[in-house]
Amino acid sequence: MNNLEIAHEALRRGEQWHQSAIRAFEDERWNDVVYSYQMAVEQALKAILILKGIEYPKIHDIWKFYLNINKEILPQWFTDKMEFHATNLKNLVKLRERSAYGYIDGITKDAFKEDALEYKEAVKEIINDCKKLIQEFSEKKKETENQRI
Repeated sequence: MNNLEIAHEALRRGEQWHQSAIRAFEDERWNDVVYSYQMAVEQALKAILILKGIEYPKIHDIWKFYLNINKEILPQWFTDKMEFHATNLKNLVKLRERSAYGYIDGITKDAFKEDALEYKEAVKEIINDCKKLIQEFSEKKKETENQRI
């Protein structure tokens, strides 16, 4: 598999996590919503790193790697949003641990309702941005292949 194919798979995984967040939202499992949001954004941004051929450590907090992507060959609409993407991931990573293990400190699922509401649209936007960029790269690759024929 090439980087574009792997990026598609990583994005698909991000979309699955987003779908998990939507289901958790419907069930009012706010801690699971926040956890799934973080995983969705992480996977979507890792898809972009993969697309660009960037190796990253197997950690959740990859926003610094993401911001260090060579922006010269990315479309302006996407580079204008990268800080937004990274900031949301950074914030969600901070919430993730509490959402997964909050019960140890007596934090209930309801403590995450406000966060679930706050990040709902941002997560959706990030997934869509990454999907759009990967689609653009797929179309360019097809055009290049067709020109060779």
